[in-house]
Amino acid sequence: MTDSSEHFTNLTASCHCQANQYTFSIPNSSLPLIAYLCHCKISRRISGVLFTSYVTIPSTNHPPHRSALTRYKSSSILTHHFCTTCSTHMFLEYAADGHWEVATGTLDRSDDEIIDFKGHMWIEDTTDGGGSVWLPSLGNEDKPAERWLVAPYSSPEIPLDWTAKSPLSSHPPPETEKAEAKLYAHCHCNGVQFYITRPKLITSSGPHAPNYPDLLNPYHSSPPNAISNPSAEPWWLRPNTKYLAGHCACPSCRQVSGFDIQQWAFVPTSNIFLPDDSPFPQQERLWGSMKAYRSSEGVVRRFCGRCGAGCLWDGDERAGGLVDVAVGLLDAGTGARAEGWLEWWCWRVSYGELGINRDLVESLEGGLKKWGEQGGKLGPCD
Repeated sequence: MTDSSEHFTNLTASCHCQANQYTFSIPNSSLPLIAYLCHCKISRRISGVLFTSYVTIPSTNHPPHRSALTRYKSSSILTHHFCTTCSTHMFLEYAADGHWEVATGTLDRSDDEIIDFKGHMWIEDTTDGGGSVWLPSLGNEDKPAERWLVAPYSSPEIPLDWTAKSPLSSHPPPETEKAEAKLYAHCHCNGVQFYITRPKLITSSGPHAPNYPDLLNPYHSSPPNAISNPSAEPWWLRPNTKYLAGHCACPSCRQVSGFDIQQWAFVPTSNIFLPDDSPFPQQERLWGSMKAYRSSEGVVRRFCGRCGAGCLWDGDERAGGLVDVAVGLLDAGTGARAEGWLEWWCWRVSYGELGINRDLVESLEGGLKKWGEQGGKLGPCD
């Protein structure tokens, strides 16, 4: 959207529930805005996604109105502002110079004319490279994405196969996940904490899930028989006692999180326990600082009311026995991808056709397929 003078472009940021809307102007000479995908622990724990992204709001604009936002100071450097009602992460406020940044997933436009994703930063915090391994390029297959160990241009650039065992890392090599019987999860403020146990065929295959998820079969383009699950196959269980995990680019996930891509793991509630070893609370389904938001009919999303971290997706169609767990909360020994616990679906980004940033979604889908082929992941029964 270009204003009447044609020298500026107006962008509007909105949360999912529309309680927060903010319009700001950018000089056309400043477009596209530069963005990096951040993989730091704070970003993951405060959002529930594996990588976040923001762009700077020019200082010529007035600061956002904040009456419907919750303020959370994650460090001496940064303050996050998220919607009190629906949890959308909207803005970053920097203490050093007072400048503001806006989350890319909240914008009404984030195509390549508006945002130029240059690469990845703070990969060191992932231990295993995190989601950066699925995005070796960003919108241009012939141009590798920048990969920074910490901050861009002030830390070393690293190769695609970097892990914490690499010489450049300041972290010690991670412990193996093979001995882990529990996988802990928590938000940044620790107001929401829980742990997941290994799946067992009998107890973990019990949830009623009549349909396959869009991750496996596109909801809008697959024939009905491809969506239905008449044999009640426990599709969420994977070989070697793992759970299925994948990416979603649907408008609701984007607008509720504030970021373009959300990562979910499908976990039965029978395998989720609270820190005191009590079972998943099936009735109220809330604990700690958790709040609930009904994002659409039959869907409730649960998030931390203190730091705004997305935690769970809970759908009525699953009869309460299966939930989506935000992967960014997981504290796996080998790294952000938690591959000792999760089997990543590499053949589709769920609702990718609805993603507002097509270049980013297509780059992720392409990178996932290559990663899956190289790892021998051949399909749903591998």
